[in-house]
Amino acid sequence: MMSRILPIFAVLIAFGLFFGYINPTYSGEIAKISAQIREYDSALAAADQFAAKENELSQQQASINQDGLKRLETFLPDGVDNVQLILDLDALAARSGVQLSNFDIEQSASTASAPAMTEPGTLSLETSNPTESLRLSVSATGTYQSFRTFLSAVEQSLRILDVDEITVTDSTTGVYTYTATFRIYWLR
Repeated sequence: MMSRILPIFAVLIAFGLFFGYINPTYSGEIAKISAQIREYDSALAAADQFAAKENELSQQQASINQDGLKRLETFLPDGVDNVQLILDLDALAARSGVQLSNFDIEQSASTASAPAMTEPGTLSLETSNPTESLRLSVSATGTYQSFRTFLSAVEQSLRILDVDEITVTDSTTGVYTYTATFRIYWLR
């Protein structure tokens, strides 16, 4: 009789240990820690992908000609330097025989939203504009031919400038007063 009770008693103790200690520990505390470990592993994998992409982009940037990077920075800078911009325009005007004065800078209101993250590691620029702009109004005094030479120099400069508006004030001497409004762009 004792030989039959002992196995049944051992099975009951095993069930009791399983349902009383092992199962609650495994499905409670250990399950939470396992889920946390999986989250950390996915974060580490994303960090590794980011580091690999960063290294790849750094290598690509290092392979670009430095003169080309400098020209690109001039073409579309990552900020606007109002003083340097005015000095550059003044230098173009001086070479053309035009005298500039009355500089007025008006920053446009930004209507674009911030870039949206679509999936991990990708950036969508479809709904946002990566550039900003401002309007620069300037008065110029000079002959018609010198003003055309100035506009041609502005057109051929590396800096992106759009001519929004030109107003000409009549003169009997052949030296006119022009009011030109340019739109200047830069990266955010």
